[in-house]
Amino acid sequence: MSKGFPALTNALSHSHYSMLDVDQAPETPGLYAWYVSFRASPHDWKMKPSPEGDQAIEGFLRLLRKYAGYYEPLPIALRGRGSYGAAWEGELELDTPLRDPDEGSHAASVEEDKRLAILMDSLGSEERRRVMATILEMAAPVFSSPLYIGVAENLRERLRTHRRDFTKAYDWLREHPEDAEAVRMKGKTFGARAAARNMAMGHLEAWVIDLGDQADNTVTIKHLRNTAESAEWLLHRLYAPILGRQ
Repeated sequence: MSKGFPALTNALSHSHYSMLDVDQAPETPGLYAWYVSFRASPHDWKMKPSPEGDQAIEGFLRLLRKYAGYYEPLPIALRGRGSYGAAWEGELELDTPLRDPDEGSHAASVEEDKRLAILMDSLGSEERRRVMATILEMAAPVFSSPLYIGVAENLRERLRTHRRDFTKAYDWLREHPEDAEAVRMKGKTFGARAAARNMAMGHLEAWVIDLGDQADNTVTIKHLRNTAESAEWLLHRLYAPILGRQ
C-alpha cells in the first residue's frame, strides 16, 4: 500500500425491510430504494381444468399484467405551436403487449404478437407457470429497476413516513376508488403513488445503504449528507425510478 494515503474502506452495509417491518430499519443516515416483488402461490399456477381448457393460463397472465402495470410509465404530455399560432397538445402513452386489452391498447406489431405467443406458450403447463413465478420472485431487486430512490438522515423515520403515506392513501382510495387515476398521475408522495397502482404493502421492500459508520474526523455528517444527495441525484438519472419525483 502506498504511504501517506489512508486505507480505503468498503465497510458500507446494506439490508432490506418489508414495508410492514420498517420499524426494524436503522436510525442512521443513508440511501434507500423501494422495490415491488412478484408474488404467486400454487393457487395461481395449479391447473384449473374447464371445457375451454386450463383457466389457470389466463389467470396467470392477468397476474403478469398486473405486475407489469406497476412499472408502466406515466403518459408524456406534448405541446406545440403550428401555423398561425395554432396550439397542438396531447399525450403519448407507452403501449405494451402486456397491457390489458380492456384498457384500449393499440394493435400490436407482428414482433410483439410473436413474443406474446411465446409467452403464452411458456405458461401452458402447471410446471412452466411455477418456474416463471420462481424466476420473477427472484428477479427483484437483482434484475429489476427500483420504484423509488431516496436519501435520509434517519432511515427508520423516513421509511415510516412512506408507510404512513401509503396507508393514508390506501384507506382513502378504498373509500374513493374514482380518485385512483388522479393520485396515480399527481400523487405527492411515493406511498400515495404506490397505493394508487394497487400495490400490496407486504410486496413492497426497501433496500438501504447504511452510512452511519462512515463519519469520522475527516468525513463529517454534513459531508456524508452532501455525498448521499449527489449519489441520489446520479442514481435517479441512471435508473429513472418509475415512482420517483420527476
